[in-house]
Amino acid sequence: MQALEEEQKHLDETSAAYDLAFAALVGRKRSQGIDDFANEALEQMRRERIRVYTEASGPLYFGRIDQTDGDTLYVGRHAVWSPDNDLLSVNWRAPAAEPFYAATAHEPRGVKKRRRLDIEERKVVGFVDETLTQDDDDHLTDAIVEDITRKRVGEMRQIISTITPDQYELISREAEGALVIQGGPGTGKTAVGLHRAAWLLYTDPELTRQGVLVVGPNETFIRYIEQVLPALGEGGVEQRPIGSLIAQPHGEVDETRELASLKGSARIAVVMERLLWGRLSLEGGEVPFGRRKVVTVTPEDLREIVVSVRERTFSYEAGRERFRERLAGLIAGRLLDRDSLAGQEEAISAVRKTKEYQRMTTKAWPRESPEALVERLFKNRARLTEAAGDLLSDDEISLLLKASAATKRKDMTPTDVALLDEAHWLIDPSFRRFGHVVVDEAQNLTPMELRMTVRRARGHSLTILGDLSQRTADAGVSSWDAVLDEAGVSDHVVSELTISYRVPSDFLVLAGTLLPEGAPAPRGVRDAPFPALAIDTDDLGASAARVAARYADEVGSVGVVVPHVHMDEVRAALGDFVDATGGAPLGSGVNLIDLHVAKGLEFDAIVVVEPEAILHERPDGGVGGLYTALTRSTRALAIVHAQPLPEPLRHTTVLRTETDRNPA
Repeated sequence: MQALEEEQKHLDETSAAYDLAFAALVGRKRSQGIDDFANEALEQMRRERIRVYTEASGPLYFGRIDQTDGDTLYVGRHAVWSPDNDLLSVNWRAPAAEPFYAATAHEPRGVKKRRRLDIEERKVVGFVDETLTQDDDDHLTDAIVEDITRKRVGEMRQIISTITPDQYELISREAEGALVIQGGPGTGKTAVGLHRAAWLLYTDPELTRQGVLVVGPNETFIRYIEQVLPALGEGGVEQRPIGSLIAQPHGEVDETRELASLKGSARIAVVMERLLWGRLSLEGGEVPFGRRKVVTVTPEDLREIVVSVRERTFSYEAGRERFRERLAGLIAGRLLDRDSLAGQEEAISAVRKTKEYQRMTTKAWPRESPEALVERLFKNRARLTEAAGDLLSDDEISLLLKASAATKRKDMTPTDVALLDEAHWLIDPSFRRFGHVVVDEAQNLTPMELRMTVRRARGHSLTILGDLSQRTADAGVSSWDAVLDEAGVSDHVVSELTISYRVPSDFLVLAGTLLPEGAPAPRGVRDAPFPALAIDTDDLGASAARVAARYADEVGSVGVVVPHVHMDEVRAALGDFVDATGGAPLGSGVNLIDLHVAKGLEFDAIVVVEPEAILHERPDGGVGGLYTALTRSTRALAIVHAQPLPEPLRHTTVLRTETDRNPA
């Protein structure tokens, strides 16, 4: 009790110091530097600190280490100092925090005791101590077990309080070129990749300007992981599915030196950005529904959405789509009388169909193409003067107006290519190069697909995440060395995560029977709380629906993985569920997914329908596709089948078999 009171006292002191520092930061007048450039730089730094303080979620700190020299250090999201300049907590990415993650019984790093704190809001509700006196390299603390067994709510969470030593080593590793993290199901490779991005942004401030890109296999996966980095206070990371990456034309024609010099000036980039974002018109309006309901959208509503969207998106078109989503969600939320997933989706669909909503979004955030933006640079003196009057002289504006936009390949000069590239970057960052690129589920990319991500990474600075055992039927990866060599990445290091903290051992053993001898497979450290079931049935849809509903009530979030040949049958049988096959956000109940969407996701329970059909499905099936499907769960697993199970699964002792066939 006394220790808990002491922890609460320290938390109260830290919270008060944090509040004081944040209030001073928000209330501070505009910084005064030596010139306007310095003023703006200081102001941007202030705004960035406010954003990080505001967007990072969770307690101020989550652990502490007691060192052998008598010092105590608290580890959390922010560095917090008292008014007397005493360090009350340190950022988890600071070098001083390393022992909290890296200390083991074999290498204690000066740590006598490690404490993991359970803090809700601003109250310490408990803690777990580790003395590091036993051989506990594979030991799961109560804090980690609690995080693993906590119910999923449809999106991935950050893991900064439960990072293990093997994960920390990869998160914090300095690597030239590409770092490949080979990791089986449940080893945390996706979380490691995202936390590594946050780590690099902290240790290399230049990355904030260059940008970090996270590439995933599909839109559902991106939605699943998209809140991890904002929760860590890193909102300026582009997260995109692999299918959104495209290519760009180029060409060469002569032009006058004067015009080439002007078009090549960095000032033109500012002008183009102003011309683009100057198209937004935030006037608001009303959206009627039926005869009685009218939803009013104010200019301030639109302004708040625009500010939020622009803080998290780099491109105009991505921002436009996010703006339309947010606006439809805002209107639907005001329209609904009850809070339900089905009702929300139905209301959003209704909003999108109204002419008033369509007119409002088109006027507020009109569509623009890269070619049209380039053309704006050479037309309309009044508009150019308004956008560029403080950057370009009258003669320079006249020079632009006398020229013409070149948007066709055969007409382009090198400077035209640069203008179009700038326009593409502003509107759709397809060809933007980033300071670092994280590529997840890379085992299913062909060499040409991987090249699309490689060419976007400056200096081939990449974190590549994948598991060769999860290669699907048509995957192009035979080995990491082979595919990276074909993609032009000669400088790379392959490291492996071998311990699965999240997928139970019995599920890994079951799935592992499918793999050829010598295939990479992780080692589990805990058993599942529910037995793995094999349900032999003559009605796949009904049986899958029954077990999914039971798991939703007793276990938590459920993923129902179905091959396309049986998709309609299962979809028709399910009751209340989220159909995530089309990219919808995952829910906390039953989620219908296909083999393509299943990649990288995690649920409390998984229902796998007809494994034999999965083995024969293309392009996302095969042995790797079935192995992936069987390892998506942290707590419960059921296999529903009408055909005989694949040979390796028939002889395992892990499965408990049930029959759900009609006696007739």
